[in-house]
Amino acid sequence: MRIIYLFILIIAFTACRKSELEQIPSNEPPPDHTISSVKIGNYITRTYILTLGREPDSIEYNSALNSLLFANIDSTSRRNFLQSIFTKPDYLSHLYVENNIRYLNNTDSTEFENYIFLFQLYLNDTTYQLQWPYLQYESDRLTALKNAYREFTDSVINISELQRRMCDNYFYDQINMGSANFVISSFQNMLNRNATNAEQQSGISMVEGNNAILFLQAGSSKTDYLNIMTGNDNYFEGQVILMYIKYLNRIPITTEMANGTAKYSSTNDYSIVQKDILSSNEFIGIQ
Repeated sequence: MRIIYLFILIIAFTACRKSELEQIPSNEPPPDHTISSVKIGNYITRTYILTLGREPDSIEYNSALNSLLFANIDSTSRRNFLQSIFTKPDYLSHLYVENNIRYLNNTDSTEFENYIFLFQLYLNDTTYQLQWPYLQYESDRLTALKNAYREFTDSVINISELQRRMCDNYFYDQINMGSANFVISSFQNMLNRNATNAEQQSGISMVEGNNAILFLQAGSSKTDYLNIMTGNDNYFEGQVILMYIKYLNRIPITTEMANGTAKYSSTNDYSIVQKDILSSNEFIGIQ
């Protein structure tokens, strides 16, 4: 009996040691390249907030999450996700609001209508007959500004025309009184930089109705000035910088700047550069 008992102990001890000896050193599982649902969910929510000014509802969130998870958030699924956002009605509406805040301190559209009514009232009063040309000028500019929201959200005008109108109206002139302040602010808002001394002097001269050259283009009015400002590579470059600051909190490097400016200037499509940034690994937060 004692022999059998010892035999069982030997077998048990040997089996235990054998199990230890069969362990393979450095036997680590392969790396997992899938992206977690939490990270993808954060990406969806951040994108909605930055482009639409709101969080996704449960249906939008789950639909986007399932699509991105299924494709392991590959480049095609990212682009499809962004396209689904950019086609929502509140995309252009939110973009309008962002520009209204930047250029006009978020002036309410009812203020546009109130001043249009006031200018029209004076236009019907012969007491102000000598001022009719000025009053008509201001009324026309505010009417164009008032119509900008509808035309922009209906894709009749693009963002550069929207920004041009937001600089060319009574309210912007009141916020930035005088030709010098107007030029300084328009450079900062549109080009995201200060004007050089030569650019500032040319801009002031042009805005005041004199012949001048700005960015190698001739002009002699505020309309000419704004058309030049929104139609050259300095403008597109400034807009690209603003997008990188907004979405990635940094200035673009040289290649990013060149590629973004080339794409934007050749298409005049703001969303093209926006999609490149919002679909990047850096924005999503992955390596």
